[in-house]
Amino acid sequence: MSTETQEMEMGTKPVREHEWLQQLIGEWRVENEMTMAPDQPKMRSEGRETVTDLGGLWAVAEGEAKMPNGASMTYYAALGYDVSFKKYRGCWFASVSSHLWVQEGQLSANGKVLTLNCVGPSMTKDGETVNYRFDFEIVDNSHRTMTEYGQGDNGEWQEFIKSHYTRV
Repeated sequence: MSTETQEMEMGTKPVREHEWLQQLIGEWRVENEMTMAPDQPKMRSEGRETVTDLGGLWAVAEGEAKMPNGASMTYYAALGYDVSFKKYRGCWFASVSSHLWVQEGQLSANGKVLTLNCVGPSMTKDGETVNYRFDFEIVDNSHRTMTEYGQGDNGEWQEFIKSHYTRV
């Protein structure tokens, strides 16, 4: 039986890149710092996130957070390593947006930071899209961060959200 036939019959087997995802599995308390505009103070919000394992191939998250205006938001995300494309790929969607954030990227050489890129709606110009970058950093077994950047008209990356995750 060929390897291709075995994969079709048995499914994808986790590879080394999937092991990185296991660090995300668990219950997390989330503290967010958001910069809505360069000349405005940072806003803070809190939430929680539960990440489960799906077949050793996917980290699947369900979370809740407060928006800067006090409204509640529920979100879902999936993150995995695609053996066909040799990239980490994920998606994120929430109760406050009709946009499906489809992301892909690579792990840093030291294995600490996963950078995902995508295109999404502009936060400042209705009807336009911009490039976004998400840096997931493993600090230690109980702490991780996610820093979100938007690319400005000048091509520079502007940080707008930093999320701190603490294992509970």
